[in-house]
Amino acid sequence: MGVSYDSVAKIYDATRWAGVPAPVMKNILDAMRDALKGCRNILDVGTGTGRFAKFFEDAGFTVIGVDVSLSMMAQAREKGVRNLVQADAHHLPFRDESFDGSIMIHVLHLVENWVQVIHEAGRVTRNILISEAGDAVGFSARQRYLELRAEMGYPLKRFNEAEFGLRKLIRPTFVISTGDYWTDVNVDEEIRGFEARKSSVMSYVP
Repeated sequence: MGVSYDSVAKIYDATRWAGVPAPVMKNILDAMRDALKGCRNILDVGTGTGRFAKFFEDAGFTVIGVDVSLSMMAQAREKGVRNLVQADAHHLPFRDESFDGSIMIHVLHLVENWVQVIHEAGRVTRNILISEAGDAVGFSARQRYLELRAEMGYPLKRFNEAEFGLRKLIRPTFVISTGDYWTDVNVDEEIRGFEARKSSVMSYVP
C-alpha cells in the first residue's frame, strides 16, 4: 500500500506546502492546468487534503480524488472537494482509460511499488499523466537523520527517485520547469518533527 497520513491530516497543509512561495505555487498550478487543457475529467491519485483537486474543480474540471487515508480526505471534503474515493493507488478501482488526465503530486516516493502505481495510473488514463519532481538541497538535519536511519538498517530511497524514473518508463514525456526557491529551515523544528513522526521520512521505521 504505502504511507498513510492519517496521523498528520490536520497539520499536513501547514507543514508541507506553507513554505512554497505564492508565485512558485501559482506557476505550478498554471502549468498543470495548461498541460491538461482539453481534458474534461481528471483523476487525482493520492489527493490527500485536496489542495490540487480543489484548484482543478474550481477551474472547471471534473475531478475524482483517490487516497488511502480517510482522515486526509476529510480535510479535502472540508475544502469542498466533491468526488472522493478511498483506494490504494496500486489497484485503482476504475476501468481502462476512464480519465482524460491524471495527476500524482507528492505521491510516488511514498508508495511501495512506484512502477506499479505508474502503470495503474497509465491504465486508467487516456491522454496525459502529470507527476511533480524536485530536488531539495541544504537540509543538513534531514540528511543526517537519513544517514543514521540507513546505518540502523532502514535505508530510504532517494527523494523523487520515482518521479525522475518516470521519464525513462513512459514515452513520450516532457518536463516543465516552474521555478526555484529558497526557504529557511529551523533545525530544532526539524528534529521535533522527526520526534513527533510528522515527516514521511519516518515511514517504515518502528
